[in-house]
Amino acid sequence: MKKSLLLLIAVLSILLVACGGNEDTSNNEQEENETEQEETSNEEETNQETDDNQSESPEVDEESTAIAEAFLDKIVNEQFNEAYNDMNEQMKAEISEAQLTEVWNTVTSDIGSFVSYELVSTEEEQGVDVFIYDGLFAGGNAQFNVALDNANEIVGFYILPK
Repeated sequence: MKKSLLLLIAVLSILLVACGGNEDTSNNEQEENETEQEETSNEEETNQETDDNQSESPEVDEESTAIAEAFLDKIVNEQFNEAYNDMNEQMKAEISEAQLTEVWNTVTSDIGSFVSYELVSTEEEQGVDVFIYDGLFAGGNAQFNVALDNANEIVGFYILPK
């Protein structure tokens, strides 16, 4: 079980990295994250003053959210062909439909049947919107990340069992 989870995490990490760009930005990311956290804190204070109902997540349009959730619905309902067809060409070059199916089957065999998911946050990384979901399974939890580019194409998908 542990070996298959490590393999799963490795494959999905490669996908997210391969689809996210080739730049090495580890030092810059830490500085950007600190700056973004300061900016987010300032923006949140301003938003709370003007509208107490504002979300703490960065604003992402409803169309992008709907696309991410439609993709995730296809995965959790085991409509792998349809989900695969939603991915952009670069992502399709990194993973086959059979591998996508295998990843999902590994997750469900390790932590049980899928129950539900809930959007917990969104992030923007290198011009890509990343939707982060908590997934509930019969035997545990997992985190789903679905990444969309500016054209609302699926450019990344990641599952991290918790």
